Amino acid sequence: MATTLGGFLRARREAMAPCQGHDGEFARRRRTPGLRREEVAARAGISADYYARLEQGREKHPSVQVLNALVAALCLSADEAAYLHDLAIPHHRWRWTSGSQQAPVEYLLLLMQSWTLGPAYIVNRRCDVLAKNVQASLFFDEFKITENILRLLFLDPEAKNLWVNWESYAKTAIAILHRIVGVDIDQPDVAEIIHELSDKSDDFVRMWESHDIDVCDRKVKRLRHRDRGELEFDYELLSAASAPGQFLVVHRRKQEPAFVFN
Repeated sequence: MATTLGGFLRARREAMAPCQGHDGEFARRRRTPGLRREEVAARAGISADYYARLEQGREKHPSVQVLNALVAALCLSADEAAYLHDLAIPHHRWRWTSGSQQAPVEYLLLLMQSWTLGPAYIVNRRCDVLAKNVQASLFFDEFKITENILRLLFLDPEAKNLWVNWESYAKTAIAILHRIVGVDIDQPDVAEIIHELSDKSDDFVRMWESHDIDVCDRKVKRLRHRDRGELEFDYELLSAASAPGQFLVVHRRKQEPAFVFN
C-alpha cells in the first residue's frame, strides 16, 4: 500500500511532462501520463526497483542524498522539496499525537478579537472553526455548513455559487492541508475528515490525490454576497509558536481600508 511519501512521488512523477526529463528513448510512444518510474530512477541515479519500492510504500526511509537526488529528478520547487523531506524524515517535524484542539488559544483569540479590517476566524489543523469575530459570523451566514472550512468548501451546495474563485481557493486549501498534516494523516482526527470528504466529494479526491502542494490563489478570496454583490478580499493565515496546530485567518477588503457589515 502506498504511503503519503509514495503518493507524493507518484503524483509529481505523473505531473511531469516527458520533455522535462530529456530521457530520449524513454519518452517515445508512452501511454501513461508523465514520466515512467525507470526514467525518474535513472535521473536520480538509483535503481528502478528501489524507486518502485519508495512509491509502493515498501521502502519508507530514503537517505538525505536520495531525497536530494529525487528533488532534482522531479524538478521540485523549494516548497515541494521541503515537503518531501518532511514526509521522509518525520522526526524532524512536530507531531500532534493528542488530536486537533477544540479550544482556541488565548493569544490567538485576542488577536482575532482585535482585528477590525474584516472577517477573522481561528481553525485547527483539520480546519474546524474554533472561533470567529462578528464580521466572520456574518460572512459564514452565506453558507449552510459553517463548522469546518473543508466541509464548507466541498460539501456545502452553495459553495461553488458563492465562491467566485472556488477552484483556485479549494486547491490552495488542500495544498495547505497537505503541508500542515504531512505524515500525521494516520491520526484519527485527520483521517476522519479526509475519509468523509473522500466518500462524499469527487472534487476533494481529485485535488487531494494530486498532491499538488505548490499552488497558490495569490491570497485572494472572491465571494458573491447576497446584499453587496461580488466582494474581493486579501487574506492571510497566521500561526504562533504558543498555539501549535491552530491558525488565525484574517481578511481585508481589497482596495478599501476596512470592511464592515451593516
